Amino acid sequence: MAKLDIYLARHGQTAANAAGVLQGSSINPPLNELGRRQANALAIAMKDEQLDWIVTSGLDRAIETANTVAKYHENTPFLSDSRLNEISWGEQDGVNISEAKSVVDKVAHGWMNGDFDAKIAGGESANEAKARILEAFTDILKVARERNYHKIAVCIHGRIMRVIMGTLVSKDLSKMHHFPHTNCCYHQIRVELDDDAESAVDPEQLTFEPIRIDVRGHLADLGKL
Repeated sequence: MAKLDIYLARHGQTAANAAGVLQGSSINPPLNELGRRQANALAIAMKDEQLDWIVTSGLDRAIETANTVAKYHENTPFLSDSRLNEISWGEQDGVNISEAKSVVDKVAHGWMNGDFDAKIAGGESANEAKARILEAFTDILKVARERNYHKIAVCIHGRIMRVIMGTLVSKDLSKMHHFPHTNCCYHQIRVELDDDAESAVDPEQLTFEPIRIDVRGHLADLGKL
């Protein structure tokens, strides 16, 4: 059995984050000045981790964050996968969080109480997000096993990070809210993979051990998060 450490990192701040705008999969801004500094702090924090692979969502804020991390890992393979994009908040994407709060809270409350099909009009449910996450991680784990990778970084988004943790670590989406995050924090999780390259990989049947959760010490001197 080979151990694989996965560093799940949230992207740096964007102008939409700073303005309190709900930023789902249809919102695609770059990092702002603070976000670039956060990404650089994350990169420095991870520069000695000897990453074998850097994976990111297909959205610019995550790609920019991942590219910053990659500066310290020359020749490390890099992959962008849209299945890791942030969850879609549908008609509330781009709306100020204070205005969207009642609608979002209703859906989030449903998820906390086991209604994982709840969603905002035009948006995505927790179950729908989980399905694409499982597809993505099945492929990620297969490649990691085939190439004998030991450490990979995955640059993603706040809500989809919670879906990943609820799916892989807790095995219960109602517990996704147990995992706090901020821009450019990271979770480190560990999984053991069968050495048999021909055997199936099913993330739901594997145990993902939380090693470090919500690591953010590297951001301490950057000002307001």
